Amino acid sequence: MPCPCGSPLPFDRCCDRYLRGDASPPTAEALMRSRYTAYTRGDIGYIAATLAADQRGAFDAVAAQAWATRATWLGLRIVSTTRGTESDQDGVVSFVATYREGGKTIAHHEVSQFRRDDDGAWRFVAGDTRAVVTEPKRATGAKVGRNDPCPCGSGKKYKFCCGR
Repeated sequence: MPCPCGSPLPFDRCCDRYLRGDASPPTAEALMRSRYTAYTRGDIGYIAATLAADQRGAFDAVAAQAWATRATWLGLRIVSTTRGTESDQDGVVSFVATYREGGKTIAHHEVSQFRRDDDGAWRFVAGDTRAVVTEPKRATGAKVGRNDPCPCGSGKKYKFCCGR
C-alpha cells in the first residue's frame, strides 16, 4: 500500500516505522511527512509525542482527533524545505495538505518549524497556517432569460412558469 505522505515508498517502508516507534525520522521533512500520515490514520498519540516539550501543554488532542476523523485526506505536497537535514539542529518545511471536510476541499498551507530535542529526535515547534477553501465547481450551462420559452416545455415564458 502506498504511503499517505506521497513518498514513492510503500507505507511499511516509509512512515509506518516511525508511527510504530521502530525508528525516528532522520530529517525535519521526514517528521513532517510522518505527522501528516498520522493525521490520515487518526494517530493523535504520535502527533502529541512529536511535539516540542514546550508545545505539549497547548495541544488539544480531542480537537485534533475530531479534525483527523472528520477530514478525508487527499494528499500532501512539499513546497520547500530549509535546513532540517540529518546534520542540522533546526529546519523549516513548507507544505500543502489537501483534504475534504463539510463538502469543501481545503488546501491547508503551512510553514512549520522543527528542532531537535536533547535526545536528538526531531520535534514540531510551531506552524504558520493558511487554509484556502475551494468551492465545488458549478455547471456553466446556458442561462434562461426571463422572456425565453420555459425549458420545461410548457410553452409559457420562463418568467411566468418555472422562473416564478
